[in-house]
Amino acid sequence: MIVRNWLQLRELCFGAGWLATHPAREKITQRYLKKRHLIHSALARLVQEETVEEADEQATDSNAASEQQLETPLSLHAQRLGAVLAVLKQHNVQRVLDLGCGEGRLLSKLLDDEQFEQIVGVDVSHRSLEIAARRLRLDTLPERQRARIQLLHGALTYRDKRLEGFAAAAIVEVIEHLDPPRLAAFERVVFEFARPRLVVITTPN
Repeated sequence: MIVRNWLQLRELCFGAGWLATHPAREKITQRYLKKRHLIHSALARLVQEETVEEADEQATDSNAASEQQLETPLSLHAQRLGAVLAVLKQHNVQRVLDLGCGEGRLLSKLLDDEQFEQIVGVDVSHRSLEIAARRLRLDTLPERQRARIQLLHGALTYRDKRLEGFAAAAIVEVIEHLDPPRLAAFERVVFEFARPRLVVITTPN
């Protein structure tokens, strides 16, 4: 009898995958196993299996949501860069500033388009400018291409005569990083001193 009951319990385990979620699993278990302690044992195993499956599903859903959250900001940023590029091309801009150029994502797009004859990227971070230089492969660019682009270290809250005389300035996701007291100085640098004919500003929100 002990051997037979053990075999019944073992055979019931082959119901894993469908029995755990079956609405009549208790009746099926009771009919299959005559000993009450075996019923409780089998049901306990099935409940444990169901819990593990639910945990796996939740983990999968959580990972998918995390990946989607990561992809969405990247996609939105790419869309903003595309929109800025489209505006600059629409206005036939040839000389353009990228103020707060960061790691050079917009600069790379500008350099790929022959319409832009002079491109200047400005950032306060030496590290970001180094990354931008590697992204643009400045060390290996053909001489004609290299002459079109320049990276400058500078703060956007101080007047800089190197920024004057350009047709347009792109300011992509920069102003939200400025402290409120510095916004007035930034405004003067852009609109009073640099004075590009066109200013394109984007923010994350």
